[in-house]
Amino acid sequence: MPRQKSKPELGPLLNTHRVLVCVGSGGVGKTTTAASLALWGALSGRRTAVVTIDPAKRLADCLGISPSGNLEKPLPPELFARYGLHPTGTLTALLVDQHSAWDAAIRRYAPTPEIRDQIFANRFYQGLSRTFSGSHEYMAMDTLALLVQHGAYDLIVVDTPPTQQALDFLEAPQRLQRFLDSRARAWFTRATTARSWSAFSAVNRTTTFLLRKIEEATGISALREISEFFTIMQTMFDDFGERFQRVSQLLMSAETAFLLVTSPEPEVLVEAQEFRQGLMQMGVSLKAVVANRVHDEWLAVSPRSSDPARLTERLTSVLQGPAADRRHVEWLVKNFLSYQHIAREEAARLTQFADTLPAATPLVRVPALPAFPADLAGLAKMHRYLFI
Repeated sequence: MPRQKSKPELGPLLNTHRVLVCVGSGGVGKTTTAASLALWGALSGRRTAVVTIDPAKRLADCLGISPSGNLEKPLPPELFARYGLHPTGTLTALLVDQHSAWDAAIRRYAPTPEIRDQIFANRFYQGLSRTFSGSHEYMAMDTLALLVQHGAYDLIVVDTPPTQQALDFLEAPQRLQRFLDSRARAWFTRATTARSWSAFSAVNRTTTFLLRKIEEATGISALREISEFFTIMQTMFDDFGERFQRVSQLLMSAETAFLLVTSPEPEVLVEAQEFRQGLMQMGVSLKAVVANRVHDEWLAVSPRSSDPARLTERLTSVLQGPAADRRHVEWLVKNFLSYQHIAREEAARLTQFADTLPAATPLVRVPALPAFPADLAGLAKMHRYLFI
């Protein structure tokens, strides 16, 4: 089925969804795109939040805010005014720091100050909150759930890590949740109750062996620390599971749209196709695609009239002075034809990629810009390509 002839744009997508999750490979302008979309929301009167779990902290640079901490940072009116922007809505940025997010969650949900302090002092928790696989994405989901629950924003744009990690945004929290499920809790709390290795070794001899080796290597009583963690946390696990289920349902609901950011390079489009298929297997469909850094073909020159000798003669006839030097003209023609060749190849690849998408899924092309849009003015300039 032929794709729509009108210029594709993202206005309807943002107007009809509350959560927009931007995913894609590293280095394709995903964070910049997420920031630009959030800015458009604020300029359009939406109460907008942009959330990043990208450890590189590029979002903070784009929005001119400090990357430290885990607090919601509203952009002040004077920052917009500096670039001639006057939003009728608001824009708040939140950079999710893994350790700070865990600590904030414990402060929110610990039933008593004593339990909170015991958790903070537990060395297993200290390692879990910094390095455990999936905990970063789990805390990002918890942050998203908190923002939605508070109801302070009617548009939330989520900037995720690069492609392979972005799938972890959906998969890793499930792995962490399975680790914290009732069976694991029973194993470790049983060991705490028995106060002996024998109670635990009866459950899993391999795990017992590994924990003994950890103790020998580090001097830390691994079983005791882990068991105490599960015992202290057991009153909070059900709450964690319920929040995870709520945000998982939100990500799969009609309120949420997934937007893929890519570029025309062959290897990046291969990753984009694999990522799209991975989402489909999880029951998630892409609502839009943004292709950044696209070279526009100059249609005034057809392939038939692109003979280097003819172009060189035509260009020489209109140039004057030093610019008319034959070697200079030949260099210009060579570079122009090379650019045209790149543009045609990119157009063919993007057309092939677009043909794999549902007909109603817009593919928006953003040209290769002369400078990186590293401030609000640059982010606003992208709107002419992302929106009509």
